[in-house]
Amino acid sequence: MKRIFSVLAAAILAGAMATAVSCGDKKSSSTSGVRIDGGGNARKNMTDEEYHGTYMTNFDLTPADDENITIMVSFDNRFLGNNGTDYSEIYLIDRYFDALNNNDVQGVLDCYYPGYLDSLCGDDTFESPEAFVQTYREQLEGTLTENFKFDFLDISNCRQSGDLEADSMFANRDETMKAAFGDDIVNKISDRKLLTIAGDSYITADGDWAEITSLIPEGIMFCVYTIDGKPYIF
Repeated sequence: MKRIFSVLAAAILAGAMATAVSCGDKKSSSTSGVRIDGGGNARKNMTDEEYHGTYMTNFDLTPADDENITIMVSFDNRFLGNNGTDYSEIYLIDRYFDALNNNDVQGVLDCYYPGYLDSLCGDDTFESPEAFVQTYREQLEGTLTENFKFDFLDISNCRQSGDLEADSMFANRDETMKAAFGDDIVNKISDRKLLTIAGDSYITADGDWAEITSLIPEGIMFCVYTIDGKPYIF
């Protein structure tokens, strides 16, 4: 029973395989519950150039561009990166997936708010935060393949407050935060995002490669909270 609970908790809390919404590609990205691709009518009424210029402003950040990046990341810089002025959330995501690539348990732990994973352990759940991360890493390996490496991350969906599914996940995180640190902790949260790694994202392993959505159709979903000015994975 403990093992089953652990796997389910890893899927829900560590940003594993989402089960509710298929995120599609960059053209179906959204924020605050609004389709930023303008829907079918916009697509039909625009030329390809107009459509891509208006609704597909994804920006690529590569290791060659920025010494803080180890994995190429594609994202819409209207909703992440603050139009090139603050890449702290992108750096966090890069560190998180790089740590997963290298089975760096401490590196993954460092991406979470201090003490958050400790508050989820004990009783009939995980023995330690390290066990939490290791269970999630093993689950990813079982779903993707052994020796996987995330080589390209396409943040194809960014949702904020106002989106029903995002609000549900935010409420869950907020409650666990309040249980661990007291009700005042939510006053320190300045931003909440629900992100999905899907679209053109891919992994490599032993010389082969595969798109993530061919293995996890819904993509990999997780929250990023900004607390006291610093972003964290949730």
